[in-house]
Order: sequence, then C-alpha cells, then structure tokens
Amino acid sequence: MIKFKKYSGAGNTFLMINNLDGGISDRRTIVLGLMEENPGFDGVIFVEESSIADYHMNYYNRDGTGNALCGNGLRCTAKYILDERISLKRIMSLEAVGKIFDSEFCFDGQIKAGFPPPVKMKFNFKLKVQFEEWWQMLNVSYIDIGSPHIVAFIDDIEKPLITSLDQIPIDDWGRNIRMHKDLMPEGANVNFVKVISDNEIAIRSFERGVEAETKACGTGAISSAVTCLATRNMKEEIKVLTISGEYLTVGIQLEPAEGNKTRIKKITLKGNAAEI
Repeated sequence: MIKFKKYSGAGNTFLMINNLDGGISDRRTIVLGLMEENPGFDGVIFVEESSIADYHMNYYNRDGTGNALCGNGLRCTAKYILDERISLKRIMSLEAVGKIFDSEFCFDGQIKAGFPPPVKMKFNFKLKVQFEEWWQMLNVSYIDIGSPHIVAFIDDIEKPLITSLDQIPIDDWGRNIRMHKDLMPEGANVNFVKVISDNEIAIRSFERGVEAETKACGTGAISSAVTCLATRNMKEEIKVLTISGEYLTVGIQLEPAEGNKTRIKKITLKGNAAEI
C-alpha cells in the first residue's frame, strides 16, 4: 500500500510520496496505478534524497513520463516537507531535472520558488495552425524553463476572433499546437494569454504529459511572463491569473549585458501551496 498526501499549488494538483528511503524504484507503474485510482490529479511527486540539494523533487506526469519540471510542484514539495516535519527549514534547495531550485516560505503564507534563466527563448515566430475551419500563421513564442512552452496571445489569433479566454476550446487548440510537427519530437506545453494590464495577465494552459488543460501551470506562468516582458514591454513583476481563480506572481530579475542590453539573472514564482 503506497502512502500519499494530496496537495494543490494554485489549483495544480499532485499526489506527494515520501521516497527518501528509496524503496520505490518502478515509479512509472506506481504513477499509472495511482492516476487511475485518483482521476483529476495532474501528477505524482516523489520526495527523494539528493546529492546536490536538500531534497530531490522527482516529478512524474499523469501519463507516467518523468524527468519533468513543475513550478507549482516545487512549492508543494517544500510545503509537504515542512508539513511532514521532514525538515523545518524555511529556506531550502530542491533538485529537479538535474538543476537546483531554491524555495522560501514568505511572511504572507505563500511560497516563493527561484529559477535560473530559461534554457532557450525564441520570440515572435510563426506556426501554421488550424483553429476550427481556418488555417492561419499564428504568431507564438517558445520558452524552455526546464520544460518547453509555447505562448500565444489571444489578440494574435485572427480566425476566429477571440476576445476572452473562455472562448478557446483549449483541449482541441492546445493539442493542435502541442503536437505540431515543427515542435516534434518532444512537443511543448501550450499557454493562451490575455493581457489585462502592464503587470497582469490571465492564462489557460494545456500540459503535455497530462494531455489536457490544468487549473494552473507554474512553468507556463513563468514562460508567459517572460514573453510579456520581452515582446509586450510589460513589468518585471507580473501577476498571472489562473483558471483556478488563484494568482501566481512571477518576478524577473534582470542584469546588464553587452551592448547596453539586459539579460535574465533569476526568476521567482510565488503562490499558494496546501494539502487538500
């Protein structure tokens, strides 16, 4: 019998398992079984020993694929470690996808996770997509923050004209882009973004591995905020409204680079995490 706890990070839901003794090795089989028994959850997080950080967040998507980065999962992992009294540290380092991420419990009860700069960024390029009966060259951006993301602004969708995120049939449109031939073989997560102000956006995210919309996506929020800063001249701190109704706050720290330019030094993702 596998013992687990249920956690939510701004609406992103996970089953948390203490695997510090390394007793679970066939994680994929465990994940597929637990996901069948617990429909509606986005993935499973195994908390394990790490040789490079305080702990290892070993995240598996609901389809059994592993070695994935999950921004909301990082905060849930930190909260689970504190709740289970595995550690009482208010600042800790977590290993994920071979990198180190820091987490900090804030005075307002939220948790802030720190991320290194994106692995890859490509802004304002075209993908040929079909939405409903129309083909179009859709303007998108690609951000890899440890997991690959496509970001599309709804005001760039020409056919049909979209004014609200509610109008998007995201399971169809998200899957069309997620499996796009130009993004293969790994594909990408997909984020549709509506700009609300110069420091606030709303997003809907279709996640690969879940193969459906999730109520929140931490790395999707980061990718969307980075794209907004780079292409829409928005603020360096952006509030991101998820469809769960909860906000995530993305902070982007810049530093000087050659030629009077700037580059990303560090990114933070702040939001709620709680046992459910």
